[in-house]
Amino acid sequence: MTESIKIKDKAKSNYTPYKGVFYNILQIGSGGTGGYLAQHISQLIGVSKSQAKYVIADPDIIEEKNLGNQLFLEEEVGLKKADVLAARYSHAYDLRIGTYSEKYIESTKDIENLFSSEYYQYPYNQMRVKILIGAVDNNYSRKIMHQYFMENKPCIYIDAGNEAPKMPADWMNRPKNEWTKNEIEEFNASGWTGQVVTGVNFNLFKQDPVAKVFPDILEDTDELRPSELSCTDLTASEPQRLIVNKFAAMAITSILTEIIEEDTISSHMTVFHAKKSNMRCTPIKSSN
Repeated sequence: MTESIKIKDKAKSNYTPYKGVFYNILQIGSGGTGGYLAQHISQLIGVSKSQAKYVIADPDIIEEKNLGNQLFLEEEVGLKKADVLAARYSHAYDLRIGTYSEKYIESTKDIENLFSSEYYQYPYNQMRVKILIGAVDNNYSRKIMHQYFMENKPCIYIDAGNEAPKMPADWMNRPKNEWTKNEIEEFNASGWTGQVVTGVNFNLFKQDPVAKVFPDILEDTDELRPSELSCTDLTASEPQRLIVNKFAAMAITSILTEIIEEDTISSHMTVFHAKKSNMRCTPIKSSN
């Protein structure tokens, strides 16, 4: 039987009689998964008229290489991804979507600033719950989000991670028709899986975030800050499959839909295989 926790019960204050829940949603990353997620979240909030606010943080600029697998147009090349997505979906769903595109998020202070009243206005009688969403491909950013999550409550931290396909070391300079049979087989068999982990830090309830489910994230000491990566490093990063990004975005949207529409959480970790078209959830432990 699927279990769930009631957010208003687990995150409640003993002193303030809240009438409802107001969700502050901060999404870090607007690339492959993040771009699709931006559309889903905007539609979810806009159509349901939910008590929620939404900010997208990412300083990345749209490049021509993004046009094939991300939601951008040729005339948008050179603009900031977060700004373009926010403007597009603010107009489409009659929302006020905030953006932060000045620099990468590299400290817990950066995150706290984006959860400040400058970006969010919420009713005084609503319980404020922060929802931090990681749509990034580096462990440095995950460690910053993990630290923020552990130090703040009530907070929900949702992280998406995808397996990259196995590519030849020189894949950028050698077309696919020149790959060996073994290289093609490895490529075809990889890059289809991923997971979404939901961490919860409330006064009366805790559920492990992604870095406790996968401790190697915190053990990764070689990861550079996103701002320290050169343009060459960013260009050479392994690509992800379009369908895998869509599966990850849909898994997060499913979790958010339950949170926003029902004020409950029932999934701890969702794993998926895009090639086999399956998705499986590990239920949250309501007895915590």
